[in-house]
Amino acid sequence: MNTITITFTHNQALSPKYTFEQRVAIKSNCNPQEWATGKVTGLRIDDYSGSTWNYTVVLDSPRGYCEELVEEDLVAVQEIFTR
Repeated sequence: MNTITITFTHNQALSPKYTFEQRVAIKSNCNPQEWATGKVTGLRIDDYSGSTWNYTVVLDSPRGYCEELVEEDLVAVQEIFTR
């Protein structure tokens, strides 16, 4: 597989915390082991703030369902079990 490197420069935004293909979980009120999980398939800068990343996540179940979320709503899957 070829590796594609994208360089991003913006005067307000920090680098995104999560990257393409990274496994993430969506934070919820239930036990962390029950959080919905998926894979980051896209990201964009918020239209209004210019400094907030929005992540497109394809959820594992139901298969193929996409959700767009902000960084605060996500956690890397490997971090769930280290809490």
